[in-house]
Amino acid sequence: MKVKLTPAYLLAFFSLVFLIHEIHDWAHFILSATYCGCLGNRAFDSWSVCNTCVTSSSAFALATLAGPMVNYIMIWSGWALMHPENTPEKQSVGFSMVFAALPFTRIMASLAGGGDETWALRQLFQRPDGSNHYFVAATGLLIVLALCLPALIRVFVLVTGWVQRVLILPAFLVLPGLVDHWLVGKELNKLMAQGILARQMLRGGTQLFVFVWLIVILIVYLLSRRGLENVLEYKELSV
Repeated sequence: MKVKLTPAYLLAFFSLVFLIHEIHDWAHFILSATYCGCLGNRAFDSWSVCNTCVTSSSAFALATLAGPMVNYIMIWSGWALMHPENTPEKQSVGFSMVFAALPFTRIMASLAGGGDETWALRQLFQRPDGSNHYFVAATGLLIVLALCLPALIRVFVLVTGWVQRVLILPAFLVLPGLVDHWLVGKELNKLMAQGILARQMLRGGTQLFVFVWLIVILIVYLLSRRGLENVLEYKELSV
């Protein structure tokens, strides 16, 4: 299979990247609000619990894990869709789901000793004196690798040609995370700080801008999602 990029595909793919990011953060927010019994705040690329929240570290850990669970559901659904017996259209959607869930971002965060997964493990298992700090970090990294690598290996096997494996696949690993961090983590937060659509929609302080962004990317994704079906095609063999 070879990768064929088109403007329609890129529009559908990046709308999926941003949509998964939103679902990830809303999963954190909703589960934490459920445990706390009150609403926190949601900004772009961040969430917080309400000021009066009093709950256990295990509850915080579950709320923290809710976000990456969204990513891993997407990654493993993509892995299943890339089954060798599936059609190129299904394999294309699976390929897109895997990379849109930003597996490289999750791996790099864990490699640095951070990320939701490792943070949750610290809440649950790290000793008060921090004596098992590196053990917890290593465990978090191993868990993330176990959840991400099977799908990435299937992608590597599915896509043929060393040029695509050396250039195209690394670009899919790195660039979506960089674009997501730049647009959502920086630019949208800057606009929010400037008071764009600043009306408060939830008691915890979540602004209208967050909801408008979610609606916009959802609409774009729904209108463009068929473009995800055409990124992979069988490579013609020369006779």
